[in-house]
Amino acid sequence: YIAAAPTPRRFNEGVTTINPVEIIVSESQYDEGDTFTISFVAEENVSSDLTFNISLDNEGFTNADFSGATSITIPNGQNSASTIIDLLDDNDDEGDEVLKIQFLDLVEPIVPSNNLIEVRVIDNDFTVATFGTPVDATFGNVSSTQPNGYYDSLNGLAGNDLRQAIQDVIADPNEVRTHSYADVIDILKEADQNPLNSNEVWLVYTEVSRSKLDFQTTSNSTGKWNREHTFPRSRGDYNNWNDFDDIADGINLFITTEADSLRHANSDAHALRAADGSENSRRGNRHYSNSTYDDDEYNGPADINNNGSWKGDVARSVLYLELRYNGLSIVDGFPDITGQMGDLVTLLQWHDNDSPDDFEMNRNNIIYEWQRNRNPLIDMPLLVDYVWGSRVGETWFNTLSTPGVEGQTISVYPNPAEDKIYIKGFNKVFDAKLYTMEGKLLKDYNSVTGHIPLNIPSGFYLLNLVFDNKVVTKKISIL
Repeated sequence: YIAAAPTPRRFNEGVTTINPVEIIVSESQYDEGDTFTISFVAEENVSSDLTFNISLDNEGFTNADFSGATSITIPNGQNSASTIIDLLDDNDDEGDEVLKIQFLDLVEPIVPSNNLIEVRVIDNDFTVATFGTPVDATFGNVSSTQPNGYYDSLNGLAGNDLRQAIQDVIADPNEVRTHSYADVIDILKEADQNPLNSNEVWLVYTEVSRSKLDFQTTSNSTGKWNREHTFPRSRGDYNNWNDFDDIADGINLFITTEADSLRHANSDAHALRAADGSENSRRGNRHYSNSTYDDDEYNGPADINNNGSWKGDVARSVLYLELRYNGLSIVDGFPDITGQMGDLVTLLQWHDNDSPDDFEMNRNNIIYEWQRNRNPLIDMPLLVDYVWGSRVGETWFNTLSTPGVEGQTISVYPNPAEDKIYIKGFNKVFDAKLYTMEGKLLKDYNSVTGHIPLNIPSGFYLLNLVFDNKVVTKKISIL
């Protein structure tokens, strides 16, 4: 052994020490159209002109997205140089991208001090949807893309027959598909896209948007989003059961599925939402409840004011799973039994208070393109009453004007109406319920004899007339 000068990052062979060059960028994010400087600083002055090349290419970001020199020279006797990069502002909605600064051809003893430095490029050509976010909800701008007759088999059924008919549609092994858990990332990027910015996803629970680029890929969840199972996997016993869960194969590669394919609930996008990674962890596998946030129940983030715009969405996604798969059920209370999820009373209330909006209908349409099934509770929110609520056992008809009481002609007038509406055709008292066109209950009338007083804004509504366990639904207009 001998005492000699240290040779950092080199074997102790007595050869010349290396001269590392560092990449320096002042910001980690720029907008299209911005100009920024990349500096290159060596530890020691170079003994001759040092010329090297860099690349900024990374996936979708290419040489067509910027201008500026990528061949740099540090002059003899100096230790630094720089290049100015102009990010081109095109008219294409490419989404936010990440450029990656990389040394291509340094030769020892000149070596990289750092490398593969990432800089985010924000695309200002994002699109804005024709509908609002869940916290600024719109209704009626997005129509269901269900095929003609998709739900016809439900008509005239009640009770368990109705439940079975629903499952036969949404778990039809001849039509319905399942995709990998990795595919769900791409599904959510489309289905949960922020209506105000196509480069972002909208996060359940926290009710904010986040860049699609910020999907969580490591154990660090801060500032990241991931896939939230509204019905926790640990409670449903379908934790990563797909053989192909880690491979994203796209919409055209799928597996057929059926009601007994419980393992496929793991990647059923109807019950998965984009969520803040940290909040997803805080929620854990808690049941849903209106109580305060504690070890057993979940009512939203504990540290921020929450509008609750996600509650109806979550309720319908969880209730959908009970209908879709054998082995899952939503029950009252907070069970600790595999396959059971609570609290049913809470979820039914959330469904009533937060009707399906355009955002939810849009995601239903998108998921249908992938899975070839729909969440019927979004298309027909009144169906919840017939399966879990006050109308269990009553006959379902999925039409605006359903068969009435046998031998009677039911008429509603005047239509349009102003302060009251008259009903003709019943020879006994009846009950009535007034709904918005989105299915939200506005008023409940008991023991009606001839007319109903109205004190509601102008617009279109659904009026359900109930008599001897039969229902007549009329579309009415208020001036």
